[in-house]
Amino acid sequence: MARTSKRYLGYLEKMVDTEKTAISIEKYFVGIYSRLSVDNGDKKSESIENQIEVIRQYIADKNREPDRKQKFEIYDTYVDRGISGTSFERAGFDRLMDDVRNGKVNCIIVKDLSRFGRDYLETGNYIEKILPFLKVRFIAVTDGFDSMSDNVSEKKLAMNVKNLVNDMYAKDISKRVMGARKLAAQQGAYIGSTAPYGYNAEKVNGIRKLVPHPENARIVRYLFESYAAGIPYKEMVSCLYREKVHRISDYNKYRHTFREDGEILHQWNPGVIRGVLGNPVYAGRLVQGKTKSGVQAGQKGTCHTQQNEWITVENSHEPIITPELFDMVHSALTGADGQTENKSGAMKRAVRDDENIFRHILYCGGCGGKMHARYYQSRVNGARKYSYDCRRIYYIDGRKCSRNDISEEQLESYVLEQVREILESRKISSNDLTAMNRQEWKKRKTVYLEERDSVIRERQKLKHKAGAIYMQYKEGSISEQEYMAFRENRAEYEKYCEKRLEELKRKIRRGQIRSEEQDTFLRSLNKAKRCKKLNVQMIDALIEKITVSPEGIIDILFRFGGGDGGDCDA
Repeated sequence: MARTSKRYLGYLEKMVDTEKTAISIEKYFVGIYSRLSVDNGDKKSESIENQIEVIRQYIADKNREPDRKQKFEIYDTYVDRGISGTSFERAGFDRLMDDVRNGKVNCIIVKDLSRFGRDYLETGNYIEKILPFLKVRFIAVTDGFDSMSDNVSEKKLAMNVKNLVNDMYAKDISKRVMGARKLAAQQGAYIGSTAPYGYNAEKVNGIRKLVPHPENARIVRYLFESYAAGIPYKEMVSCLYREKVHRISDYNKYRHTFREDGEILHQWNPGVIRGVLGNPVYAGRLVQGKTKSGVQAGQKGTCHTQQNEWITVENSHEPIITPELFDMVHSALTGADGQTENKSGAMKRAVRDDENIFRHILYCGGCGGKMHARYYQSRVNGARKYSYDCRRIYYIDGRKCSRNDISEEQLESYVLEQVREILESRKISSNDLTAMNRQEWKKRKTVYLEERDSVIRERQKLKHKAGAIYMQYKEGSISEQEYMAFRENRAEYEKYCEKRLEELKRKIRRGQIRSEEQDTFLRSLNKAKRCKKLNVQMIDALIEKITVSPEGIIDILFRFGGGDGGDCDA
């Protein structure tokens, strides 16, 4: 008996049936996989139960064969209900692959290839690369495909055609579903999954309509009327918290408006309130179609649409507020330009990224959240003073953080001092840092190049398959429908490849430019020992994270160090 590496112990076992025959029998531990799609194209014959029954019957028939050379034993059944085959991000499938990697399953059986997946590239990648590498047998019962059969190389061509047809089917279903959803939206039906806060989605005369939720609609009216009356967000948040009104995400969790015993009450976020105030749905105007499925474009998830593709229907449902009130609030919102009044009367504005040199790396030591930059501009002389604070110090619920803020001048002074000290004490030269920068870019570039080469290889493989499939079509081995499906999918895949290759080309070009800019900066890094002002490039190159505690302690984690740069009592 051949030796098997420890990694795959339990995958294949040689067993001898001493009672009936001396023939060596391979034992396969089977993972039965079944999936039911979210689309309406699945018939009753494709039910989870029917799929499993077909596979069990197949296993029973194979185990009854008198001259069999293998025995199938069901290890477990893995099910994904209501999950599209265009994605492999499925709970049941993930559990199956975990058992495969742990050596518990060495044979996967599905009813047909479409149950395994409808994405041409990923399905082929699993069947032709991943599963063979893991020494796992794959069987699609009704398609007659068995990765261990003698004529598997011939079967693979038919399998690829089948996968392409499945891929085309998924895209066709997506196209039809999108068409139906677009028509429903144009007729004023609500096509979203969750109704906007303040509404319920209910069937009215056969059409899914938005119907005001009595309690939540009252909250929405309060927000609009308060804003129109000049009441600040802070007061609205306090009022909602006093009245124990669940924020929107918690309402979706608990399914009732007000906090009940045993539930956690969170304050409303001003950004969420602003989102409510900017939504025209509350004035009876339904705007839909802002996103669409990425299946037809060969992408996962959803993608945003152009504004001219949006579908707007006036008076599609009962409004919660008057159109006049919405227009007044919306006008005030869009005209505010992000400015708010603080208690001192100075104008408080958000700092742009090019001004915020500590962006993305400054954290609060009290709660762990990010600290945010602000500047206050004097109305007297126009002078600006910058500072950073933890937004949770303004919270009124259980997440409230201790008072924590620091001026930019104080923070920059300490960081600059630590930069000078660390460069001196560790004798880090600009050459060391440029070498690190180049190595980091080399890693990123390698990933881009590997993906580019993979796309090119897949295109080439598809090109070779095209000739073979054309010959099969001419010989009558495949139908005209299958051949036309292949041609259509190949054309779409070619478009996807061109788009992806162009994206990778841009990423490599931008990355190269960025790396060269970093090199130029790092070569002159010795100036940091004498400079009086930090900049964004210097911060990004040298520092990974800065933590400021409520007690005024500053911790710096340098990219080239092995720990904190030091502590300072601010």
